[in-house]
Amino acid sequence: MWSFNVSVPRSIVVPVAALCVALVPTAASAASIDFAPPVESAIDNGAGPGPAPRANVSADVDGDGSPDIVSIGNLGFGGLLVSISNGDGTFAAATSIPGTSGSQGVDVGDVDGDGIADVVTATVAQLQVLLGNGDGTFTSAGTYPYSLGGQVQPILTDVDNDGDLDVVSPSFTSINTLLNDGSGTFADGPTSWVAGAGVVSAIAPARLDSDGLGDLFAVDGLSGTTFALVGTGGGRYTVTGRLLGSGFIPEDVVAIDLDGDGFDDAATVGSFSFTLATGLTNGIGRFRSVFPATVRFAGPGPTSAAAADLDGDGREDLVVSSLANPLQGTLTVLAGNGTARPTKVGAFATASFPQNPMLIDADGDGRTDMVTVSPGTITTVRNVTP
Repeated sequence: MWSFNVSVPRSIVVPVAALCVALVPTAASAASIDFAPPVESAIDNGAGPGPAPRANVSADVDGDGSPDIVSIGNLGFGGLLVSISNGDGTFAAATSIPGTSGSQGVDVGDVDGDGIADVVTATVAQLQVLLGNGDGTFTSAGTYPYSLGGQVQPILTDVDNDGDLDVVSPSFTSINTLLNDGSGTFADGPTSWVAGAGVVSAIAPARLDSDGLGDLFAVDGLSGTTFALVGTGGGRYTVTGRLLGSGFIPEDVVAIDLDGDGFDDAATVGSFSFTLATGLTNGIGRFRSVFPATVRFAGPGPTSAAAADLDGDGREDLVVSSLANPLQGTLTVLAGNGTARPTKVGAFATASFPQNPMLIDADGDGRTDMVTVSPGTITTVRNVTP
């Protein structure tokens, strides 16, 4: 839940009826995406991850070629946990990363250029860099002040176009950056104000124009506006577009090329309006319309989303997690169809209170699966699309 009190988990806020968990094809093209029944792995994570837009991330942290999971334990009070993949869609018992208590947001990437996955994690006050040792363990490499926003969300991306991963994060009304010197050491970068925002609750790196500089989407949890921000160089951003009415207290935004024009479009999750709002961009940093196309969910509040090509047709598809029903979590799959309104394929069962979906090849068969973390459980929903 977007909240000024980031210690309140999203997973216990909105009790509403469950989505149907059966696969319900809505079009011939959508029926080509299919998933097997869920497989569960135990994880000793207390009350589970949360409440950040990215409370769990995936990368190969031990060098065996299979994607592993780094997740927040016990709503941050338990620190970060590492769950090593068994290579078949299940995961081994999690181990703790020492010194990470209070973590509220996490991301993973190679920050020092050694080919090994590293981790950045943030509390409400500081960001910590953890360098990977290549065996699933990590070594702390420094801490930096962190500015609180609507949610805690450090993201690794190259903000200054120098080839290494920097950190970008939202405060309440601005986008902050930490610039990497290439070794995993960071320095304060520019701050870019998001004019008209009251509480920036989530951001997503995007490609909005052809200048080669990284861009962003940002969603304002107060006004329900999705902003397009174009990178202007050196880690600076400027607002170039607004998508009004993107949901009531939206909690997540994802960049996805819905129309196949090579530029990212926005998909914003409205957790309390039970909506998915999408807006197409025009290749020069602006939205094609002031108002979004909206898909209204008929069940528990959606909270986070991810995009990937699930059926190999060259179009990105969307997965949205819903967690308000205490008895049954779901992942809703929407197939890209070249328009602003992806086609709903169906809702697939997970353990209760699933956090942000990770779209990875969890079992090594070359297909993109869906994996999510809940209190006590990692759920893998295997892609069996022909």
